[in-house]
Amino acid sequence: MKRLTTTTVHFSSLGQLSKKQDLFSVNPEVDARDALNSASELISGVTELLEDAAMGEKPIEGRSAFMLVHALESARASLVAVLGRLEKLSDLTPGA
Repeated sequence: MKRLTTTTVHFSSLGQLSKKQDLFSVNPEVDARDALNSASELISGVTELLEDAAMGEKPIEGRSAFMLVHALESARASLVAVLGRLEKLSDLTPGA
């Protein structure tokens, strides 16, 4: 059985550098389990920092806020890359 991998997904935490170029991407053919594990770890880290902020233990400012946005965008791109592959596979599977 062939392993499930990602499709390419481009994203940029800095906004568009130009109208045709993004700064970051998820590469094609990354093992889906690795991509999903990475997304899970990123979301877990963001959750921990947001919980600390919500409890008043550690405010989120400047660089920390930028890091949280980047982590969430990275996690989302990983998920979209796996979903993109699943969508391509379902398009190829009769009766899917």
